Amino acid sequence: MRTTTLGAIIAGAGLVIPIVAACAASDPAGTQSPAGGTPLRVSFATAPSSIDPAKSCTGEDRQLLNSLYVRLVDFGAKPSEAGTTKIDYSKILPYLAKSWTASDDGKTYTFQLNTGWKFPSGAAMDASAVKFSLDRALTMNQCGATILNDLYSDPNLITEIAAPDANTVVITLDKPDPQILSALADTSGGIVDPGVVNANGGVVKDTANTWMDSHSAGGGPFTLESYSPGTSAVLKANPAFGGPPPLSKEINVTWTTSPATELVNVQNGATDIAFGLGGSAFNSLRSSSSVQVVSYDDTQSMLMTMPNNKAPWTNEKVREAAVLAIPTQDIIKNVMYGFGKPYYGPIPPSMPGYSDQYGQPVAQDIAKAKALIAESGVKTPIEVTLDIQSGDQNQKTISTIVQSALQQIGINLTLRTLTSSAWSDAVYNGKSQAALRLDGPAYANAGYYLQYDEDCDSAYNTGYICIPANTDLLKQARATSDTAKQNQLYAEITKNYVARFPRVTLYQSLTPVALNKTVKSFHYSESLDMRRWAKS
Repeated sequence: MRTTTLGAIIAGAGLVIPIVAACAASDPAGTQSPAGGTPLRVSFATAPSSIDPAKSCTGEDRQLLNSLYVRLVDFGAKPSEAGTTKIDYSKILPYLAKSWTASDDGKTYTFQLNTGWKFPSGAAMDASAVKFSLDRALTMNQCGATILNDLYSDPNLITEIAAPDANTVVITLDKPDPQILSALADTSGGIVDPGVVNANGGVVKDTANTWMDSHSAGGGPFTLESYSPGTSAVLKANPAFGGPPPLSKEINVTWTTSPATELVNVQNGATDIAFGLGGSAFNSLRSSSSVQVVSYDDTQSMLMTMPNNKAPWTNEKVREAAVLAIPTQDIIKNVMYGFGKPYYGPIPPSMPGYSDQYGQPVAQDIAKAKALIAESGVKTPIEVTLDIQSGDQNQKTISTIVQSALQQIGINLTLRTLTSSAWSDAVYNGKSQAALRLDGPAYANAGYYLQYDEDCDSAYNTGYICIPANTDLLKQARATSDTAKQNQLYAEITKNYVARFPRVTLYQSLTPVALNKTVKSFHYSESLDMRRWAKS
């Protein structure tokens, strides 16, 4: 499998110029083979809290969205390990939109749509459906609105979405933004069937649609045949899909919170593709004659949040002590079995903008950590509750190591295991005192990612990190199209960040996936895309 070359190449946060894409629907893995007949069996450890593209926030929430929904544009693909492919964020391909142009001032994008695409209901997937879908996401004002607006707010980035005719969509922006196409390629840009949505709760301002949390209104490559939240899903190839057919006719998805059960299923061939087994289990499969383990260098990182507005993390010396106490190198070696990269800073090594000068990992130093606790003036023992996600074996194992390490310096951790929805509520609504989270951007752009935590005024700053100098530096970085200047600014941001120790960085993920050797096609992206998954 090889990458197609359709579409326009977007280099980082390059200049906004008129773009006209090739007139074809997206086929990111470069093949248009008909769907295969053998059901593919896929397992995950952690389940989505919602499958509504306008609401979904976490990586888990995105597991099914690329399979169920079409978007205006799509990301490309490039060759990866063991004959597989992975997402290429630098390429934007046609999808429902067959072509597009940008105005000279970079504030108006006009999309020409493929004709004849329909939802399973028979309704047209036309410009009015696109307008309805994007307006819906913006009106609901959930995570989808945040991503579509590229994290810009007050004012929002998107000011108007128009459908002047059935085949044309016009999106007007408040300011030029080179990343708007990447935002539209994200799962948040999923196009819904207006009739289905309106028949099941409709659109309410600033309110999620609970029916959509567990149902699909999409017209993507697969339909949702059945869905039991947190347990299983059956996806079937959508005969009405307007793009190249998916390579599998049926995909059976299970969420298995028992790592031992999931490992046995992989070993005995009951599971074809498995995620989230944990480092030890993946390591044990490396010698298997029937399974190959492939790892992908992605932009996600395992972090421990220390909300800087909550005690004891309001004290910088306590934060620094926590960073110094945790044995990150040992975690990578003994828990992740090498499926991770060490670093410390706001930008992971896999992302353009990473500073090798300032982003080096912090070595464990218990003696210095103890001294910092003493200097902090905070009375010990310090009591902290650490939230982890149910079913995440890595978090479960790491949390006990963190607990032991912090106990040595007078911080007592109480571990609290939460469901995905409860964890999301705690972390995103400011209720968590500390949490482990596998965190990464919706798409690989440092300016977008830093907007979460390096802007003191950001509504999305769940770490409550405020380094005033970084707020200004980030505005400069997002406004320039000069890559060298951006990298200089990102280095300054990193320098300021590491001096303040706002959270713990455990590692950048090298995401392992277990593939049965009967799997003949696999494409990896952080927000998974099952169109190109199949076995022989």
